[in-house]
Amino acid sequence: MVTLLFLLALASLAGAVALLASERTSSGAKARRAWAREHGFGFTRSDELLSAEWKRGAASAGAVARSVASGTAYGHDAYVADLGEATVVAMGTGAESDVVVDFRRAGFRPDAAGEASEDLVAVGEEQGLACFTTHPGPALRFVDTRVRTALDQLPAAVRAVWFEGAWAIAELAPGAEAADLDATLAPLALLADAARTLPPRDAPPLELPYLRGPAPAREETVEQPAPEEPELVARPEEPIELPTRSTGGARGEVEERALGTDDVEPIGGEEHRTDLTRVRRTQKPSSIFEEEL
Repeated sequence: MVTLLFLLALASLAGAVALLASERTSSGAKARRAWAREHGFGFTRSDELLSAEWKRGAASAGAVARSVASGTAYGHDAYVADLGEATVVAMGTGAESDVVVDFRRAGFRPDAAGEASEDLVAVGEEQGLACFTTHPGPALRFVDTRVRTALDQLPAAVRAVWFEGAWAIAELAPGAEAADLDATLAPLALLADAARTLPPRDAPPLELPYLRGPAPAREETVEQPAPEEPELVARPEEPIELPTRSTGGARGEVEERALGTDDVEPIGGEEHRTDLTRVRRTQKPSSIFEEEL
């Protein structure tokens, strides 16, 4: 009898807890629906595809996203949803990256089992949040003035922010109010912008400004035909007549004469008493040795 009463009490307690959880879920869904309507967001009770996008933080337990508000904030696709007991605000970064960066409040453990954080290493602290990452080099270069400003502006209700795939996700403590969601949107959008500096998963091809058209195709090597063997030329039996300037014709008879002779007598005669190439003078002793009388 006592055992039966104990079982009945236990069943009543379980029913009361379930009813309380259902009422709280219904109340949270109404509040989320009202927040979505106020901000121009859509609303759906659950979204399994959205929760499948994330594997870390509050999503590491595999909970389905509930009370999902979806819309656009500060130029980014934005989602507000409940994952288990936590509330998350997620924004698309526009580019996927394999580098995971995780900021956490002191003493906060984002996943119950810890399996999703085994590949993370601590690289420092920024604005009171410990920083963990899978790739220390890119993560340290990622933290700039924008990141520090955004982390400083996050409301106290945000206990972790992590970057996974093409998402920047802020995890809020259970019981976060609508004012906390509003205060999270602007700094999270700034973090989503800064996430574009993380190495992309698929890097785009490098475009050089001076290349205006497609790259020239490589010339294919054309196989040249083998040279033909020269034909052997036989020597002719008769000599070949070579060209000549001689016409072979005659233009009358020419009398043979001695070279340099002429029938015309010279005007001055044939004798030349002086050498026309120089002036002749009379040779006599020099006058400097004799005095003339």
